[in-house]
Amino acid sequence: MMRILIAPIGVAFALAFVAQSAAADPVADFYRGKSVRLIVGGAAGGGYDAVGRLLAKHIGRHVPGNPTVHVENMSGAGSLILMNYINNRSPRDGTVMAMPTTNVLFDAKLQPPAAGRNAVFDINSASWIGTPAQQPQVLFVWNDTPFKALPDLRTHKMIVGAISAATDTYILPMLMKQLLRADATIISGYKGSPEILAAMERREVDALVALLANLTVGNSSYLKENKIRPVLQFGRQRSMELPMVPTAAEWADTEADKRLFQFYGIKYEMSYPVMVVPGVPAERVAALRAAFEQTMADPAYQADAKRMGVALNPLRGGEMHDLMTIINDMPDDLIVRLRALISPPSVQ
Repeated sequence: MMRILIAPIGVAFALAFVAQSAAADPVADFYRGKSVRLIVGGAAGGGYDAVGRLLAKHIGRHVPGNPTVHVENMSGAGSLILMNYINNRSPRDGTVMAMPTTNVLFDAKLQPPAAGRNAVFDINSASWIGTPAQQPQVLFVWNDTPFKALPDLRTHKMIVGAISAATDTYILPMLMKQLLRADATIISGYKGSPEILAAMERREVDALVALLANLTVGNSSYLKENKIRPVLQFGRQRSMELPMVPTAAEWADTEADKRLFQFYGIKYEMSYPVMVVPGVPAERVAALRAAFEQTMADPAYQADAKRMGVALNPLRGGEMHDLMTIINDMPDDLIVRLRALISPPSVQ
């Protein structure tokens, strides 16, 4: 009788061991009880900050092991400070994600003077997780200024507030000056969009260029109270959120200028690029990508995004990789021309 019972008991233990082994998840084991940092390249109170905090609020419950996710802000120098930090000082284990500004997406090709000498990273070695939304940069002007159409930009002097020469707050007004012949003066040195908006309210400057979410998510009272209005957008096509606002390519005088604006607008399809540095184990990268996709489909995330005014048009990590391939295959003539247009006169 004893021998008859031993076999079933042994089989039961073996099955339990197999089930336990199958249920073990090394990714979940790694993340369980940990805290993940999402380092954002925008200043607190701006659009990048708001979108980053929205993602951080929801993505943790979709990562195996359910780590907590918190946002840190590391703005400055067009996200060069952030990129140099995560590539050279942060752990390469998947506990740090980054959301730099879109400037870094073109820096490897354009090597702008404001960035090239200080960049100690290879953007093409990054693992892309996804972007929560695709939104263009937009030229916003104060409500009582005369700027409504292209002739106004050419006949009235516009003072534009900017962060630094390494950011699109400066680069895009420079392209407006040189390609659209806008009569614009650019004043840089502001910390972020909130500070430029405050300067507009004090009437120190007339305009700023910012991602749409900077005004629909952060600082939304300026639009709601009609203190500012959008005049021009810089994506490859009109945003579904601003169907009546023309693109810079539409205002371009020549096909060459139109082509340049459209190519530069590729990066706004990756408006809030989330990435991890090279060296993170592949299974953790895959888990973070899957968690991102699940977050974008999460009704709780979508409800918060709609309430905040964040567009529900994400892009997956693999799709971002494909767009980066297009940027890396950028024709030489465009590279040379863009580099000359955005370089200060002393280095052209």
